[in-house]
Amino acid sequence: MTSPLSVDQWQLFLQIAQYGSLTDTAAARDVAQSAISRQLAAIERSCGGKLFERTARGVRLNEIGQRLYPRVEAWVLAGQLLTQDATGMLREPTGLVRIGIIDSLADSLCGPIYEELARLFPKVRLHLISGMSGRVSECLERGEIDIALFTENTRGRSGRGDGIARMSHVLISAPGDPLTAAETLAFDLLHEIPLVVPGRPYAFHNVLEHWASRRGIHLNIRLECDSLNLQKKMVAAGGIYAIVGLSAVRADVARFELQASRIVQPSLDRNIVLRFSSQTSPTQACRVVHDVVRRHVKEGFPLLSQ
Repeated sequence: MTSPLSVDQWQLFLQIAQYGSLTDTAAARDVAQSAISRQLAAIERSCGGKLFERTARGVRLNEIGQRLYPRVEAWVLAGQLLTQDATGMLREPTGLVRIGIIDSLADSLCGPIYEELARLFPKVRLHLISGMSGRVSECLERGEIDIALFTENTRGRSGRGDGIARMSHVLISAPGDPLTAAETLAFDLLHEIPLVVPGRPYAFHNVLEHWASRRGIHLNIRLECDSLNLQKKMVAAGGIYAIVGLSAVRADVARFELQASRIVQPSLDRNIVLRFSSQTSPTQACRVVHDVVRRHVKEGFPLLSQ
């Protein structure tokens, strides 16, 4: 049984047909004519018969060769195009990247991240998921997203090396509320004030309850609500407070729609974490998205890194 012909052998078949001369083909390939003759003999032997007619001026395709020529030409061209596509895919990040971003960062980051990726990596597509940190981290653990940007307790896991900034937490209220009038607010002053917080499971509950127990105060959680926007609307209407990440309300405070005071003694800082899914190896597209997100967090939120 003969071995299949290689791509180079089929390319030689095309080249001999185009030149119509073994001598000219040898010159084009910078080899001896005898080498071309031996290779042609091997091609015809593998095919089980002659493909060329010998003439006084050189060679030309016989009937079988003429029938093969367009099919071989199309096959070789398709292979070249496939190689070009593969090379382009390896050089240029391509594909879908599923990314989860916590609500408190999504409004500020998603627009700039998308714009940069569309400009620099147009073949990268994004599937964005936003929500509370608990939801985003759970999606990552289940392999439902490729990259997650969320927060973790600074007392918790920090040895993985993916913490990129710190986020301070603030108490927010309706404008004009005396409790949040100062720049900072002692944690003890959270005692008995009506609070709206995300529903369980919510990791930050544990942090709040830990410090409330240590400080001997009672947290009066009147309402659980998983929507950050709805929390802000309810707080703006008055009569209830919320504890949120500073970045989530900067724009609202600047527009005088909310009032905020940073919680201290203790401060409720959390690590901002950017993490790949452990379910699969990150693709080239995932890596460029990771780098773009990381840069925007560190450059766009300098106060969080302090």
